[in-house]
Amino acid sequence: MSTERMPPNHHRARVAGGAGFAFLGRLGALVEAVSVIAFAWVYGATTFGLFAVLWSYVKVSTAFSDLAMTTALQRFVPKADEATANMVAGHALKLSFLISTLLAALGYYFAPFLSSFISASDADADHLTTVIGLYVWVLPFWTMVEVATAAVRARRTFGPEIRVRIFYEQGLRLIAAMAFGFMGYMTYGLFLAHLVSVILAAMLALRLIAKHYDFKAVIMAPVTGPLAREMRQYGISVMPANTIKKLFSEFPVMFLNFLLPGAAGAAAGGYYAVARKIASALQAVRLTFEYVMAPLAAEKDGHGDHEALRDMYSYATRLSLCLALPFGGALVLARHDILMTMDPEFQAAAAAIAILCLGRVIEAATGPSSAIVEMLGHRLLPAINGLVGLAALLGLGIWLIPLMGVTGAAIAAAAGLNTTAFLALLEGHFLFHLWPYDRHMVRPLLVSLITTGALMALVPASAMWPAPAGIAAACAGLLLAVLILVRVGLNHEDAEALGKLGKVKKRKLS
Repeated sequence: MSTERMPPNHHRARVAGGAGFAFLGRLGALVEAVSVIAFAWVYGATTFGLFAVLWSYVKVSTAFSDLAMTTALQRFVPKADEATANMVAGHALKLSFLISTLLAALGYYFAPFLSSFISASDADADHLTTVIGLYVWVLPFWTMVEVATAAVRARRTFGPEIRVRIFYEQGLRLIAAMAFGFMGYMTYGLFLAHLVSVILAAMLALRLIAKHYDFKAVIMAPVTGPLAREMRQYGISVMPANTIKKLFSEFPVMFLNFLLPGAAGAAAGGYYAVARKIASALQAVRLTFEYVMAPLAAEKDGHGDHEALRDMYSYATRLSLCLALPFGGALVLARHDILMTMDPEFQAAAAAIAILCLGRVIEAATGPSSAIVEMLGHRLLPAINGLVGLAALLGLGIWLIPLMGVTGAAIAAAAGLNTTAFLALLEGHFLFHLWPYDRHMVRPLLVSLITTGALMALVPASAMWPAPAGIAAACAGLLLAVLILVRVGLNHEDAEALGKLGKVKKRKLS
């Protein structure tokens, strides 16, 4: 049966099925949020803040070291035959690992110079050069994890990276960091734990490549030639947009550390990192649909199936927004209990959590528009969108951070993110005639607004509740909100595409 004749719920089922696996992969953000709390508890605000700052620098460096091969894989592999797909994956892995290794070597050599730009407590400052020289070697292995899992995702297979990103990289880092901390390695423990976990994750990511590609052909893929040149040209054109995406998340941490001296700068970066990681659990909803829609958009565009693409885009957007609303409300409700597990000074992150959650919910309203523009649009569009958003972040940050500290950084980050997201939404409409809002959005949106309003009504009183009442109420409220959304909000086709979860539609709520 041709793609054009497929019923709408077939296309929606592809989105929902892939999103289910991708969401499990993005649950690494939840594991990392738990890890952040544990790290802050064991290592303290200043050492954890130093780790958060250096990890931010590594992630921003990855935007250069992978040369946007993670995005190039989503564009080239879905349209390629088997032999070409192996060449694409091989070139992406080789090029990114070579560049990242070179950057790590430069970081190791210039570690004494780089340490002068990092604020740290007196206890950590004496070891800072050694810490940087050790930690820079996370870069090539993390780049390999990013590119290898992107290659698997480009095969429109969204589940295998779960074990690598959660159970090994995230889980092992948490276990090792706790062990090093209790053994007394209070400066080096976090950095050693992360290096060990990323090396193991890189090895496992290569095993995934061997499973989903011809590994011998990948290893033998040429690094020169017309295809390699086309990939590099595309990567260079997309790299600024990818770099800007990472700066949105990481710049506030780096800016706070740079702006405030010594222990104050390290601690401020730690406070914001905690707020960001808690709110990033909500980001998993939107990124899930972006990960799924990127290769599907390239596939449908290659087949000229505009109607299927429009239906998938609309479905992904309404699920993204209607799930993000109660999820954001639940996180705001649970924030006081979460922060109680850390030192009292981490209460400075409470307002930032609420602001970042609100920003992520608004961003979810644009659905996977950024992925659509990346796959279908001119190479410069994502970069232009990102530069405009980054300018908003920088302008507000320079103004608000000296006045409001961590809270000001959160406002600036939320405003910058949404500037970029809404530019992509408008471009999708005017350039590709794709608009995700239709009559199917109305009922589920109203249901989500009502359930989210009920959760938010509990927030003022939650500050007085004994732990863990806030977390328990948030989890129960979120589960109930999702069940009500499926049962009452979604129409039959939307619910049916969810598979087993959609069966709630056929039963009455008890």
